[in-house]
Amino acid sequence: MRYAKVFVLLLLLIGLMNCPTLNQAQQNSPGVNDNVVTGSLAELRNSRRVLLLVHRSTMIDSRGLAKTILDEAYRTGPETRFRYPRLYNSLARKLNNYMKKYQSISAAEDVSNADFIIFFTLLEYRRPLGVPYPYGEMFVILNNRANGKLPRIVWKSRKSSMWAEDALGDFLKDLRAVRGES
Repeated sequence: MRYAKVFVLLLLLIGLMNCPTLNQAQQNSPGVNDNVVTGSLAELRNSRRVLLLVHRSTMIDSRGLAKTILDEAYRTGPETRFRYPRLYNSLARKLNNYMKKYQSISAAEDVSNADFIIFFTLLEYRRPLGVPYPYGEMFVILNNRANGKLPRIVWKSRKSSMWAEDALGDFLKDLRAVRGES
């Protein structure tokens, strides 16, 4: 009798998953298929000034991920850069090595001076063998407000939870490819 109830519930669940009206409603809702990358990395070809921000996200918004990320990036002040000093310094060290080698970007003091923003959202610290490794998502935001344009995300880390230095390494590799730096 108990197995029959489980079987009926399983069939009902499978039927709901294959329901065409439910699938269509999920596909049309903005939160389900919200594509975060709204620009192209090629837009950074001539951008020089970069600002690095590290922030720990406290809320999750499944309706509009891009809008949430932009709101968090612009809400963070200069004092929040130093809230996670070990993480910030490890990313800044890697970014400084890129700056020294290619001399195609420089650091910006605040959001108003930045051409683009590298925004790392810290999700968790994993501690294999007792050493903390920061994991999260990285976004690159084009900070172009000329001619009434709005800031937009032009790059996003490939995975939703990535080691911070790997995410920055992937971005720098993609930036080198776009700029033709070898």
